[in-house]
Amino acid sequence: MRSALPATPHPSLLDAVPEALVREVRMLPVHVTGGVLHVRAAGSAHDQQALETLRMYVGAYDVIAEQHPDTVAHLLVAYAARTMRSSGLTASGSTSPQGTFDAVAALDALLDLAIGNDASDLHLLPTSEGLRVRQRIDGDLHDVTDITGTGTGTGTTAAAATLVARVKVRASLDVAERRLPQDGRFSHAVPGGSVDVRVATMPTRFGERVTLRLLPDGPSGVDLEGLGLSDATLRALERAVARDDGLVLLCGPTGSGKTTTLHALLARLAGGTRSIVTLEDPIERIVDGTSQTQVDAAHGLGFVDGLRHLLRHDPDVLLVGEVRDRETARLAVEAAHTGHLVLSSLHAVDAPGALTRLSELGVAAPMLAETVRVVVAQRLLALPCPGCDGTGARGGCTSCAGTGTRGRRAVAETLELDEGLRALLRDGHGPATHHAALAAAVSPRLREAALGRVADGLARHADAMRATPDP
Repeated sequence: MRSALPATPHPSLLDAVPEALVREVRMLPVHVTGGVLHVRAAGSAHDQQALETLRMYVGAYDVIAEQHPDTVAHLLVAYAARTMRSSGLTASGSTSPQGTFDAVAALDALLDLAIGNDASDLHLLPTSEGLRVRQRIDGDLHDVTDITGTGTGTGTTAAAATLVARVKVRASLDVAERRLPQDGRFSHAVPGGSVDVRVATMPTRFGERVTLRLLPDGPSGVDLEGLGLSDATLRALERAVARDDGLVLLCGPTGSGKTTTLHALLARLAGGTRSIVTLEDPIERIVDGTSQTQVDAAHGLGFVDGLRHLLRHDPDVLLVGEVRDRETARLAVEAAHTGHLVLSSLHAVDAPGALTRLSELGVAAPMLAETVRVVVAQRLLALPCPGCDGTGARGGCTSCAGTGTRGRRAVAETLELDEGLRALLRDGHGPATHHAALAAAVSPRLREAALGRVADGLARHADAMRATPDP
């Protein structure tokens, strides 16, 4: 869950301490009271040398440190806002950078701000007057700043064009190519680690649109119990992955947390006696104890060929990032039928619909009966900020930085195939014929589970209704 800094450090305090030092020691000066400097620390709050250095820069006579797990996020936000102000990029305002625009510093600041706010994506959107910068937090887009000024003839300001060019340079893209889409990636350093940034460009009427997806690098720290899934869903998943074979499916739209849940399951299995391999596009989280392969269609490694090759490496557990086509579906189901535990995701509206989708991809109903262990359809619901009851207080809530939310949790419906449902599927008529029986076996349905979160104060009613299908 995101944790906002209770009060933004005074600009003079941030000016007094070099940002490079703060990032190195992972400590943030918060305020000075009665000549005493109060500091938050990401790691040890007892690094006396670092504390003494901070005290000397500020000119305080004493220093008190408090350990806080979100210190890195807080310092990223604080110093990013400082850099943006010095560049003329005031948050949530229309700005015209004066003088020489420092695109290097501006991009670093925008990335730090997004990472510190736990944003999943950063959008650079060309407009008739310049460039609008937005970040996606807890599923919703929030404005960061507008870069406007004298146009260059294409509707994009010189500063905006320089910022887009800087992104393309970092992602090793062709800066001169503005007529075709491009994809790339780079790594952005943060205190104590780095973030993998996936870049996609697209030409539009007013210039190039750039979308940056932010993926934390390093080993996954995802905990299955911390995802927000119900005890019943967790038990069904645990029963399924305890088996030596079969198919475990996560379904839902893009951004519903399917990959996170799959990686949490992998982390639960890793370190045991089973050989675990994955085929993903892209690898979003590193799971220690597994062998992860990224799809590279441009060089001939697609899901189908990759899956065929991985099956020759004696796997016990195989994660296929997504079932997208008939051949991938066939191979995944055959692997699940021949002694492998297969975990995968699928785009389907609900749990019964996932079986119908597999049938449409050519998997025979009797084969579904033999291989599918459990299907979980999930969504992510934003947690209302307790400081403003989810309203954002019109942008003025300091607890959530005006977003109205403080993180997201998964909500799901679960279809666990018992012998009765398997017998229905074995008749060969297909899951669509038995949709009513399959749906009746799911309790609670997604909408019902989401509204239960609302009743418990853990979701907003509008979010629950928007995110879940009609039962």
